[in-house]
Amino acid sequence: MKSFSKPLLLVLAIYCISMNTVELHAQNAKEIIIKMDSVENFTYDSSVRKIKFTSCRYSLSGGRLKCKNSPRITVVENVHKDYIVAPKKKDVNSLDIVVSPIAEKGTNMLVWKEADQEDNDFWLYLPALGKVKRIASSNDGAETGSVFGTEFSIEDVSQRKIKDYTYKIIGEGIFNKRPVWKIAAIPTAARAKKTFYSKVITWVDKERLVKMKDELFNRKGDLFKQLITKKVDYIDGVWIVTESSMINLNSRRITNYDVLSIGFNMEIDDSFFTQRSMTDFAYKEKKMKEYRTHLKVVKSN
Repeated sequence: MKSFSKPLLLVLAIYCISMNTVELHAQNAKEIIIKMDSVENFTYDSSVRKIKFTSCRYSLSGGRLKCKNSPRITVVENVHKDYIVAPKKKDVNSLDIVVSPIAEKGTNMLVWKEADQEDNDFWLYLPALGKVKRIASSNDGAETGSVFGTEFSIEDVSQRKIKDYTYKIIGEGIFNKRPVWKIAAIPTAARAKKTFYSKVITWVDKERLVKMKDELFNRKGDLFKQLITKKVDYIDGVWIVTESSMINLNSRRITNYDVLSIGFNMEIDDSFFTQRSMTDFAYKEKKMKEYRTHLKVVKSN
């Protein structure tokens, strides 16, 4: 039998430990993302919320971002409902309705997301045109479109499918006084053809398992946007981000996101997620009055 020298055995042992550590980190990274996804997307089955988006061009002064111009404020009501089709797998319907500014009131966007479909279905209603317009599938770039003129794109506010990425823990630390893991997500070859981002680095709160920060890199590999969580609240048994900022480093614009009121796990009619709700103001408002009675105020407008 061939014998090995002690130095060679030591090298082999270190190599095996290193490989096991890499595999463990890769596994743990995905497990952490799965747990974060569970907290973010599977702790309630429906929600209604009123959201304020405040957007402006920014300048850096004293280490802080400040608006250079009068901000553009958009208030939106969002209604969403989940349809569980398998463990940790769901279809999602949502309707976003612009409340203000008055010139855009009634503009709304309907989204159907099917767990087993690669692309989502989008419809946009503009009151000035008086008709519903089908938005091109994500195959054709709809995901890069802005959400009501904010720095959030449709891709930014859509649930990422875990299978579309590979994950790796690249560090740990403290962010906004919270212990976090830093996890890099790289899109698979199939996903890379559709997403605007070549890489996303996410800071995950170790205790609450919520997203504290995203760094979003464009297809050239440049840092393009940053999503910063400013406030997390525990409402009706749900950890929910109620204040955040999306910073566009390319355009030097920022959008602040504030949840004004929210309610979870209420009965929402399936028929609400149809084009009737987009075009029939009386029908839509009747339903919204019913849903608003379940909302809890989070922040004054």
